[in-house]
Amino acid sequence: MYKFAMAVGALTLMTACSKQPELEQQTGSVTTEATSSLAQYKVQAEALLADIRIEKDAAALETQSADLVTLSRTLLNEFVAKYPQCQTYLDALDKAADIIPTLPLEEIETGYHADGKLPKFDDPVCYHAKDLLVHPATVQAIAMKGFEGAEDYKSAEMEIVEVIAHFDQVERALK
Repeated sequence: MYKFAMAVGALTLMTACSKQPELEQQTGSVTTEATSSLAQYKVQAEALLADIRIEKDAAALETQSADLVTLSRTLLNEFVAKYPQCQTYLDALDKAADIIPTLPLEEIETGYHADGKLPKFDDPVCYHAKDLLVHPATVQAIAMKGFEGAEDYKSAEMEIVEVIAHFDQVERALK
């Protein structure tokens, strides 16, 4: 699973690096607030990724990832408004949002990345929305314990590369 995640992350990274950031005009039933939150999330995620890559200090990365977690909670509420079938699943995640960064990384992986502590869901779109919170919370947890070397920065980088891939799915779902 880890090798697969790394391969997906590397592919996403190559794709993300080859594209210039675009701000697409939002249409349809998405509110201006959701559009604003989406745009803000993408900007903040890309800024966090850039700061991880230059190995910014742990305190700064902890603050940035915590801010991204906070913004993800707003997006999850907006997401549930459009996809009410995700409410139970995403509400359970929201209730755990404050404790996730304090958990050991293994527990975050099994409990929230792999959904062990979350209720079952029927619609795959719910999964992508969940990851908008889980991945930055994982970076926050890494930063809270302190970056002990290049491997920790690489792990944090892959978390944000992966969340950007999930973000693209959520963005499409909200259009």
